[in-house]
Amino acid sequence: MNLTKTQKTLIGILHFLPIIGMIFYFIFFFSFFLGSLEHFENDVQTGRPPLAFFRGFVGAFVILILTILISLGIKIFDIIHLTRSNKNDSSNKVLMWILLFVFTGTISEIVYYFIEILPEEKAEIEFDKTV
Repeated sequence: MNLTKTQKTLIGILHFLPIIGMIFYFIFFFSFFLGSLEHFENDVQTGRPPLAFFRGFVGAFVILILTILISLGIKIFDIIHLTRSNKNDSSNKVLMWILLFVFTGTISEIVYYFIEILPEEKAEIEFDKTV
């Protein structure tokens, strides 16, 4: 699979987005939870439903869903890239990477980016020098 340098940079950024998304999720969740605890107690004492408290969960839920969708998209892209790049490979390399993607998730996808996607350009340059 031939990718331009710009596409590889964009894909590299996308590989790190699930980690950044989870960091934002935890920051948002804990800052909102600790910040609205006093309002929650006031609403419970007055008998009103804590609407502001539940609205905050919508924001956290949106961040979490976007993170999951981006992670799933990267996983699908990596599997497609892996199968297209290793069509004639007789070893179990494809199976090994797919199992790593499934069981270790984002960490293996980042490792795959640095090992398989990023160096692709260097291999093409070396091939052009020999011709």
